Amino acid sequence: MIIAFKINVDGVLLACSALEKYPDADLMFAKDKDELEKKLRFLGTEEEVLSLGFKPAGSTELLVKEILGKRPAKMSPRDPKPVQYVDLVLRHRDADPAELVRLLVSCQGSVEMLYSGKSILARRYYRYMRDVTRAWQRMCMFCRPDFSNGILTVEIDPPHDVADIFCRWLAKKNHDVPVAVIQGTVAWLGNGELVGLEHFTKTAASFVSSLRVSAQQDDDVEELWDVFYNSQMIESRRNRGHAKKMQPKSSALLSKMAKKDRYRVERGIASCTLDRFV
Repeated sequence: MIIAFKINVDGVLLACSALEKYPDADLMFAKDKDELEKKLRFLGTEEEVLSLGFKPAGSTELLVKEILGKRPAKMSPRDPKPVQYVDLVLRHRDADPAELVRLLVSCQGSVEMLYSGKSILARRYYRYMRDVTRAWQRMCMFCRPDFSNGILTVEIDPPHDVADIFCRWLAKKNHDVPVAVIQGTVAWLGNGELVGLEHFTKTAASFVSSLRVSAQQDDDVEELWDVFYNSQMIESRRNRGHAKKMQPKSSALLSKMAKKDRYRVERGIASCTLDRFV
């Protein structure tokens, strides 16, 4: 038998439940039905295939209790609950969904095994979870969006799949304007009801660039910020070591704005006075 599941939280939990019933089954995962069918055609097998997670499942919390029991949800206040744990791990670029399923089943109802790090596999996936958490938190700290056609927009290039998490955070912090987080050719749009769309939407980056909230051209907010930033520079008070700590080199990879800020840390800023505001 082949247990085929979708790469999402419900798919992983359903696969865990099925693997407990059929421990000798093989695991196969896919992002959608089309990818699954391609994999099955390539495999050319006549085994029975159990497809899970491609349709809406029941209560996720009940699945968690069935697989990991009713024990405490986490080991420390900073750790996420099991559902969030699985979601974060699946976003890691190196995560293997089938391996994650086997890890969850190996816990045998003890959720503490996910956080205690008593096995090599548990330690690795706990590190994956922390890596993804740090990735989107760094974006919240260092990615500075700017207004484009009345939409608060930022282009990012994160190491893991966290664009939607960042967009939700940005939309919550700026509830009175539409926000867009662009990653390559894909964009996440928050507060979409302000432009006649759903509250939270995944769309093409080209579609976001065609939206216009006002008839004005791109706002000069970024230029104004640069003037203000440069005007506050006092060379004698410059602390390069502290600046590097607050704006680490790794943050420059997150967005264009973060890259500009990091450049200022490395090279300093242009001389400027408040007279430019007049």
